Amino acid sequence: MSQKTDVLISCHCGAAKRTVVLRPPEPQATPGPIDIDLCHCHACRHSSGLLCVSYAPIQTPRSLSGLRIYPSESAQSSSRTTLTRYFCDTCGCHVFQRKQTSPNSNEEVDGLWSVATGIIIGRDRTGNDDESVEAVDAREEPLLRNARHVYTADTKDGGLSPFINVDSVDELGGPERHGHEEPPSPHVSSSQTRDEEGKDILQAHCYCKNVRFYITRPDASSRLPHSGFPDLMIPFKTSPREIITNPQNEKWWLCPHGDPNPTKYLAGTCACQSCRLTSGFEIQTWAFVPRTNIFFLPPNSSSSSPASSDAIPLDFTTLPPGILQSHQSSPGVLREFCPRCGATVFWHDRWRPDLIDVSIGLLDAPEGARAQRWLEWWYGRVSFEEDADNGRFGEVASWARNLVGSLAQGLKRWEDGKGEGS
Repeated sequence: MSQKTDVLISCHCGAAKRTVVLRPPEPQATPGPIDIDLCHCHACRHSSGLLCVSYAPIQTPRSLSGLRIYPSESAQSSSRTTLTRYFCDTCGCHVFQRKQTSPNSNEEVDGLWSVATGIIIGRDRTGNDDESVEAVDAREEPLLRNARHVYTADTKDGGLSPFINVDSVDELGGPERHGHEEPPSPHVSSSQTRDEEGKDILQAHCYCKNVRFYITRPDASSRLPHSGFPDLMIPFKTSPREIITNPQNEKWWLCPHGDPNPTKYLAGTCACQSCRLTSGFEIQTWAFVPRTNIFFLPPNSSSSSPASSDAIPLDFTTLPPGILQSHQSSPGVLREFCPRCGATVFWHDRWRPDLIDVSIGLLDAPEGARAQRWLEWWYGRVSFEEDADNGRFGEVASWARNLVGSLAQGLKRWEDGKGEGS
């Protein structure tokens, strides 16, 4: 690409719609597409709710209107570099991130801005009104290239990195290459994986820990909800409605499927436009968990007692104010995010109020980011894979299709026993 390229961006509600200027990252001296890192670090997972995020470098934005700031979080307690994140005040979509060095640092990383890749629509085509879309697309140079997975060691199990092809994997993700230092990865002790009665629990929290909850193993109440099949399992666009509605009332969210004593929940990936524009990134990851198996910890509860008696069952109507902020992404569909750090938290709708989609990036499973002792992953499909380029055009749309297509192929390889660790 040329040295500077104007691109259009927008979040789901449109409050972040504006033009920004892409620029090649500082270490990238050769011309061509901008190298994009897929970051799997603890801070990015818990501040987004996703298993990985990606940003493209930009010039200083002309406007920050409509955005909320999670100010100057230190990537490490002794870090020389701080990150500030900007997300939409209305829909929670992550928009910008800014890296700055502390005053006593000798590094020259001051005010480096980047934009969440999921909100990039395409090049700003102002002035090309007389040309056809096809003509403009034909002469566009590639804008983005998936270069590396970074901070994969922070996931313990690789997170989504085994499924997405990139040029290289930077296991250590050193600050000299990634631009910020390794964030803290709090380890969960064995005492924190059981409640006061000795039952298994899986902790979850956003980065700022304003949102804290835990999940319990399936029980009798887990079978009570009724839900149609998700697009993850039955593609909506190509399947008869009589199948999608789940007339046999299968409890598809409980795993292993058909087991009379399930111990896990179904999990999968989603590439729909709404998930992309409410998170800021191309790949959302959801776990399907009954509401009766989710317990919230009020902000004033003791952090040393993650499953104490002050935990409250999830009830959106009585949850204390300030913990979650809601955005209606379509009629009857609500998405919750942390109003402080912007992490995506839940998806739910009025048709299945007792079965909740939980953002997997919030989970703190000791075994790793994919929480495989609790979740059974669906490898056969990326939900709404065909939606990957919806609302995008040109090389950005092509890049998005390739990214999601690579994920879909990687999941299927894993399912077929060809993946690493199968």
